[in-house]
Amino acid sequence: MMRRVRSSLGFLSAERFVMNTAYRFVYPFLPVIARGLGVPLEQAALLVSARHIAGLATPAVTRAVGYRPRRLIGTGLVLFIAGSAVTAATNAYVGALIGFALIGIAKPVFDVSSQAYVSARVPYSERARYLSVFEFTWAGALLIGAPATGWLIARTSWSTPFLVFAAVTVLAMVLLSRFVDGDSPLDIAPAAHRPITTSGRAFLLVAGFFALASEMIIVVFGAWMENSFGLSLVALGGVAVFIGASELAGEGATFAFTDRLGKRRAVLLGLAFSIVGFGLLVPAHNTMSLGLVFLGFALFGFEFTIVSSIPLASELMPMSRARYLGWMVVSMSLARGIGAAVGPILFDSYGLAGPAIAAMAADILAAIVLITRVREHSSPEPKKVP
Repeated sequence: MMRRVRSSLGFLSAERFVMNTAYRFVYPFLPVIARGLGVPLEQAALLVSARHIAGLATPAVTRAVGYRPRRLIGTGLVLFIAGSAVTAATNAYVGALIGFALIGIAKPVFDVSSQAYVSARVPYSERARYLSVFEFTWAGALLIGAPATGWLIARTSWSTPFLVFAAVTVLAMVLLSRFVDGDSPLDIAPAAHRPITTSGRAFLLVAGFFALASEMIIVVFGAWMENSFGLSLVALGGVAVFIGASELAGEGATFAFTDRLGKRRAVLLGLAFSIVGFGLLVPAHNTMSLGLVFLGFALFGFEFTIVSSIPLASELMPMSRARYLGWMVVSMSLARGIGAAVGPILFDSYGLAGPAIAAMAADILAAIVLITRVREHSSPEPKKVP
């Protein structure tokens, strides 16, 4: 059975790399997209906002489709194909807005259903190691996918990558039944609509707090580097690679240590790393080398936190994993929206120290809720599918 799971995980990870690249390449190339659509940068930025807002529909989509992972995975693929194709084919702002919104629904639906599928087939004691492989695609999209997309844009146009994303995902749709088993008794839960547990509700708050913390810093780090140290676009690209490397290190640490430490303890340790990193940014924000070191330390902690949190969350509501993970997406999306709005205000008023202190406070609140309100659950090893 585990050989089959590894095959499924490889297939799902490859497609998630495509989806993550579609997500992450937009940030450095947003000015190019704006010029291609003939709109100002501020208006192009609304495409990203629409994508985040659309992600809030994840629980509604999972409920409408049914809490069956393969069906949901297929739904995510279809929505992603439609969103990518509409964005590329229309070459107009309204079409891109619709396309970005469809992609904004597709990715979290695909993510939570894939995580639920793997979680149902992997023992809790090993789950972080398997799910962290899935998460390596997030850093990989920034380190590999975004530069490759930039090369493609330079030789064609801003819309070509979306055609490639759609074509590759059509192939994934064709191969879905070969790599992902049909929904089984492991997936079809009789208690899918039961109320979220006390620990489950508390952990949604924890996820919101640590997502808020990271977003307040991520949204202003480019302005901080540019305003304080006068970095060029090329140098800022190098900083983005540094951030991707920090994320990759956090994902690697999850693979190596989270199952051994215990998921709840690992999340707490990641929060501690972030708290220290954000705290040290306050006195070091005027020194580029130290500031980057502490920023990388904080983002390493965040990535270790969020990747360790997925296997923990997967067992807080084991009878309705896809539904619960969908609500986790909502919690983090709302928090990121707030962080994206608040971070620049604090930065304008207090410099980097403002969002850094706020991020540290948010992570401290997350740690307090985790310690006092969240209890880690485990379940027997999954039964073999008949």
